[in-house]
Amino acid sequence: MAKKYVYSCIDRANITGTVDAVEENTPFITDKFVNLIVYTSRKEPSTVKDRINVVVNKKLLGNITEGSCVKIAGAIQTKTVNGHLYIYIFAYDITEVEAGTAMDTDQLKFEGYLCKKPVLRKTPFSNRTVCDCVLAINDRGMSYYVPCICWSKNAKKMAQSAVGDKFYVSGRLQSREYVKNEKTYVINEVSIYHIDEFSFNSEDD
Repeated sequence: MAKKYVYSCIDRANITGTVDAVEENTPFITDKFVNLIVYTSRKEPSTVKDRINVVVNKKLLGNITEGSCVKIAGAIQTKTVNGHLYIYIFAYDITEVEAGTAMDTDQLKFEGYLCKKPVLRKTPFSNRTVCDCVLAINDRGMSYYVPCICWSKNAKKMAQSAVGDKFYVSGRLQSREYVKNEKTYVINEVSIYHIDEFSFNSEDD
């Protein structure tokens, strides 16, 4: 049985999806871990699936392999390697479930501090109001810098915030493609759909 993890801050991730690949040689893990590429379907009526990196200790992997349907509990973390920011779920518990018995889930809840000036903008096609921001999760002496996107009212609220403000947010980890120099890249970000609490320039934890 895995050792129970003691959280020093709010940082929860619950993911259910299908393993597309098991990677042992990725830049952001050591030889004690593997990186699972897990796909989850979005709730809205579409064929869009999100590609999520899940780092798992090999001792927890069991018989899980490509094609396995898995349920994961963990925390969102990031690591920068050679100038590239990797975003992943660090799994504290992973369970294989029978395909078709569990709906895909992608739920995050964490506390973080605004560490860069937010950018309010309009999306190019739907003209929706969004705000790009980066929240820092401080956990057990480590800081994880998480790129986020807020929508509508939350976007306007975030745009008025100052660096150092603390937020308690709920959302999901989404992936999207973009093209640069005729190459297609996949990036991850947290889509925030609810701000539970927030304080401006608060000194309280």
